[in-house]
Amino acid sequence: MSGQVVHVRGADSLPVPGTWAVLHRVTMEGGGPVDSARTDRAGRYRVRSPGRDTTAVYIVSVTYDGIAYFTRPIHAFRGTRDSAGALAVFDTSSTEPHIELAQRHLIVRSPETDGSHQVLELLVLRNAGSLTRIAPDTSRPVWQGMLPAGAIQFEVGESDVASAAVYRRGDSIAVAAPLPPGDKQVLVSYVLPSSQHRLALRLDQPVSRMNVMVEDSTAQLEAGGLTQVASENIQGESFLRFTRDDVPAGTSIAVRLAGRHPGVAGLWWLIVGVAATVLGGGLVLAWRRTRPPVLVT
Repeated sequence: MSGQVVHVRGADSLPVPGTWAVLHRVTMEGGGPVDSARTDRAGRYRVRSPGRDTTAVYIVSVTYDGIAYFTRPIHAFRGTRDSAGALAVFDTSSTEPHIELAQRHLIVRSPETDGSHQVLELLVLRNAGSLTRIAPDTSRPVWQGMLPAGAIQFEVGESDVASAAVYRRGDSIAVAAPLPPGDKQVLVSYVLPSSQHRLALRLDQPVSRMNVMVEDSTAQLEAGGLTQVASENIQGESFLRFTRDDVPAGTSIAVRLAGRHPGVAGLWWLIVGVAATVLGGGLVLAWRRTRPPVLVT
């Protein structure tokens, strides 16, 4: 398999010669490098796997300016040919561009027996510039945004960035991972304790697309200007959905969680399935099960 490494600087595309391209094989048991080669003057490289493992996923990595970049997953199915294609690398900056919140999706489960609610949240962060935004340290993340009031038990799910680079910072979600141009998805979860009878969230920045899904037929929207759309019934679970595009900073969203019936705890696979079915192909995360243990940046 072969591909081309392209260095993007502003609106110009320039080849990057003399850098190492490393081919990695990833299986359910683990993964590691199997071949490497330096790019030529035109930025081209050729790497080969010593064998054709149809159960494995292959990726090519290039490190540029201290940041690792990865191709999309490459498959070795019998009777097919796949290529890594082009791989773009970028200069870095700790001050620009501004990272936008393109999408924010919250999925609230029905109450547990103690009255608490599990919440899964998917964030889509967008770098619309031509530089990779980096964080000087964890006290100055590349992006952060407010959590709902009273949220506890914060955890990071399988995302487009390393889980160690996503953390809670006071009342906010913080991301310190390098963010190259394009979109990155970040998945987190937390719990609204039984003392919280509403999902209350004040947006400290604009968001292009907002969705709140609640597994509670008695839930009521109290503030935020979201529109309730038809209920979704997925795998026997009914979700109310509230949505809005182009939500401005300063908007306060409040959904009263009135239900008090026990729910099923910890079914992340169901939540991800709901997100994929209701919110579209851009949220399909199941393929990531084949990605390497160290998440790409």
